[in-house]
Amino acid sequence: MARQTFTAAQVLTAAQMNQLQSSVWSDDVNAQTGTSYTLVLTDAGKQVTMSNASASTLTIPPNASVAFDVGVRIVVIQLGAGAVTLTAGAGVTISTQATSLVMAQYQVATLIKQATNTWIANLGGSGAAADSDQNVLVSQIFS
Repeated sequence: MARQTFTAAQVLTAAQMNQLQSSVWSDDVNAQTGTSYTLVLTDAGKQVTMSNASASTLTIPPNASVAFDVGVRIVVIQLGAGAVTLTAGAGVTISTQATSLVMAQYQVATLIKQATNTWIANLGGSGAAADSDQNVLVSQIFS
């Protein structure tokens, strides 16, 4: 959802509220079972589950291929026995405090787009990290 500027006393329409809900607080799940997956625009605000017994790769594509809005969050949940490696597409930077972008079974990562080809990956150790999509500042939505 593109950022909008609202004026004092402006009322959100039903369409704006539906768009906001689907882009920020979606509980929709995109279940992936293959060994490679590249994020698509409809993954914005969703949970992407990775479930395969073999090692697999999830790729964050460059903005030129998939133009996610800045601020978009995508939660990745590793359900399979095989490790999932988060991979940057051409020209994409993934920044994280984690020592590795390899996810173990039941690990959760929240991906947040910070700039055109810059993402932050918060790799948590438990399902509690999946709640990070609730930490949305009003200024991020209504700036």
